[in-house]
Amino acid sequence: MFKHPFSGAFWRQAAKSATNLRVMVVCAMCMAASIVLGYFYVPVSDTLTIRFSYLATATAGLTAGPLGALLYGFAVDLLDFMIHPQGNFFFGYTLSAMFGALFYALFFYRQRVTVLRMVLCRICVNYLVNVGLGAFWSSILYSKGYLYYLTKSLLKNTIMLPIEVAIMAVFFSLLLPALKKTGLLPVEQCKKVTWF
Repeated sequence: MFKHPFSGAFWRQAAKSATNLRVMVVCAMCMAASIVLGYFYVPVSDTLTIRFSYLATATAGLTAGPLGALLYGFAVDLLDFMIHPQGNFFFGYTLSAMFGALFYALFFYRQRVTVLRMVLCRICVNYLVNVGLGAFWSSILYSKGYLYYLTKSLLKNTIMLPIEVAIMAVFFSLLLPALKKTGLLPVEQCKKVTWF
């Protein structure tokens, strides 16, 4: 267990996990789950939907570590595009998928899973990846400027943040005991999800 990802031991452990066959199998299952979950959503309004594929990405980050998460993000974005393409392929969105998976790994891999970590992780994913990078990619691909897409995405991601954190807290509360039985995570990491 690590308190933060800023140590050599953390990255050595992450390199081991990225090449572990059991972890690769879990990542492959997470990819399949992410693609299937991508078909399901709960409409909140005309422009807002609750999606669940991020839960598979969070699980991959939790188990595979940052190096495995980067590979996962790359592979899942390409597979998702091949299975149900929406428009032309754009590598910027692949980078966003990789960075999103990386943030989950930096906050959860071999660290205590807490609601505070979930909030901080989703703040990074929502605002740095979804808003910051997403608005930049949209401004490259479409006719309106960066600030238009930034404002539109900022509102949506701010509204979704507490909903996504609540769903993730329930999900991890159910997932961690199951992962404890597999031996993929340290026993001390599989304790009950706490606030801090």
